[in-house]
Amino acid sequence: MIARVKGKVIEKEPDAVIVMCQGIGYRLFASFQTLSKVEVEKEYLFYTYHFVKEDRNELYGFLEKREESLFKKLIGIGGIGPKTALAILSPFEAEKVENAILEGNTNFLVKIPGIGKKTAQRIILELKGQLVKDNDFKPSVPDEVVQILTNLGYKKREIDKVLSEIGKDNLASDNVEEILKLCFEKLSPL
Repeated sequence: MIARVKGKVIEKEPDAVIVMCQGIGYRLFASFQTLSKVEVEKEYLFYTYHFVKEDRNELYGFLEKREESLFKKLIGIGGIGPKTALAILSPFEAEKVENAILEGNTNFLVKIPGIGKKTAQRIILELKGQLVKDNDFKPSVPDEVVQILTNLGYKKREIDKVLSEIGKDNLASDNVEEILKLCFEKLSPL
C-alpha cells in the first residue's frame, strides 16, 4: 500500500494532480480543497489512500491528515465510494464537514451535489461517534520527533509541554527538521 507520496507536482487536472516522484508520475485524485492549495512545479507531501478494486487501481491524495482521515471514514459507509467521498470533501474544509456531522446538520450535507437526505442521515448516524470536536483534535506528531527528543534526554512531560506550546498548526507539518527547530527554540531559550 502507498501511504505517502512526496514529489513535485508537474500537472494539475480538474480532479487530480500528477506528482513526479523518483522518476515515476503518480496520478492522485484530490478534492477541490487540496487542488486549490497546490501549485505546479512545487514539491508537496501527500497523504494517500490506495483504492484497489477488480476494475480500478487508484490513488487519492490529501495535503492534510485530517482530510485523509475523514475520507477513509466516509468510504467505510455503505454506498459511499471514493468519488462520492471526494465530492463531499471538495466544497468545504474537512473541519466544516466534521462539525456538520457532529451537529447532525443534514441541511448542510444535502447542499453537496450527489448527497440526498437519506445519505446525509446515514453519514451522520455512522460517523457521529467516530469524530471529535475541533478543540479535541490532536494532530499526529511524527514519531521521529518524539524519539529524537527522548534520545537527547528530554523527559516525556517536557516533550508534551513543548509540543503543546508549539501549537497544532506547526505540528501539522511532516517536516521533522522544522518541528525539531521549533522544539529547540522553546526548550533552549536564549
